Amino acid sequence: MLQIQKFVHERVTLYSPNPFRIFISFCCGSSILSSNRCASPPHLQVSMELLKVMSRNAKPRSRCGDTLARPGFTLVELLVVIAIIGILVGLLLPAVQAAREAARRMSCGNNLKQIGLASLNHESAFKRLPPSLYVDIGLPPGGSGQPGSPYPAIVHCWSIYLLPYIEQNALYQQYDQKFPWFSSPLIVPGTPDNQKVLQTPIASFLCPSSPGGAARTVSGTFRFGASFPYQNLAVTDYATCSSINPGSITFFGYPSGTTQNDLFSALSPDVRGAGAQPLLGQAPRRSSRLADILDGTSRTILMCEDAGRPELWIQGKRNPSRQINDGGWGHHENDYGLDGAVSGTTTSPGNCVINCHNDNETYAFHGSGAMHAMTDGSVQFTSANISPQVYAALLTARGTGMTAAENTAATEE
Repeated sequence: MLQIQKFVHERVTLYSPNPFRIFISFCCGSSILSSNRCASPPHLQVSMELLKVMSRNAKPRSRCGDTLARPGFTLVELLVVIAIIGILVGLLLPAVQAAREAARRMSCGNNLKQIGLASLNHESAFKRLPPSLYVDIGLPPGGSGQPGSPYPAIVHCWSIYLLPYIEQNALYQQYDQKFPWFSSPLIVPGTPDNQKVLQTPIASFLCPSSPGGAARTVSGTFRFGASFPYQNLAVTDYATCSSINPGSITFFGYPSGTTQNDLFSALSPDVRGAGAQPLLGQAPRRSSRLADILDGTSRTILMCEDAGRPELWIQGKRNPSRQINDGGWGHHENDYGLDGAVSGTTTSPGNCVINCHNDNETYAFHGSGAMHAMTDGSVQFTSANISPQVYAALLTARGTGMTAAENTAATEE
């Protein structure tokens, strides 16, 4: 017993700055004295209690005997840490945003992939690609027995024909193709409510990068002899660019005398009825077959982005002064012709053909370009810096040889 007390006294004297260490060292070192590891024999209880009291009352001391201050941060150190954290966050956020945009762009590409494959499935079933828009108009329009009567014509968008192939067969069955997309019992009592079908958002028609997502809707009035209002149509971020508009044909280098019919794309209008030529100036025609794509299916654009509607966007900036009223996924004006624009404006024609504005031009929120579905079912990202003549050539299905750009469209993007 005297030997143990002497041992404790020596340890306390030697390590007085932190007596509690003595307890730990002594306890674990004396395991040979008991059957349980670190268990204290009864005759050491008084010594251990003494060590606990000494440990609670002890303060760390320097070698000179002065009491040391409790460790902590100075104001300067804290500011340095905050600055370092700020720099790290500043470096990390762009990387996170870039990763998120890459994921959104991939999702957008998957949507266009579905649209491309749906178009090819339609072609397999009907031996023709779906029309960019469908019009069947009688003479007189809306007369008894005429197509779409009492409405002036039957009018559909390309999207209607894809519904069975993108797992939207229920919506397809609800939509009555004997009446136009703007048919509603609120306009003509007793007619089917096609507008109600078009108020349903479809994820495959929305680009995740577009501001507003599925919450966006579009309302307006379609006028053809009479006014036909529509309300709260769900939007799409994709559209067909089925040709080059007549006023821009020579601007893109095509010979004088070239018509819009000569420059139709893979998805082209299907126009029928006795009123087509006298009222629309368009001879009746059918939608395209794959054999009509003389420029090659991998070299011909099938579907473009026209994102952000109904808000008007001009080179990344929203224009709050007006809205676009044709962004609904079932609206037949989801088909446009290429004009291009003067950079920073909506003035046309112009050399800016991608991401200039989204009022019937190719537009996306992917920064440096836009996604496109090609006629072979592939998806390509096309740079906004593409030559406008080459972009026009990629849109046409039978333009080979008409311009120098038509001959290089296969190799330049």
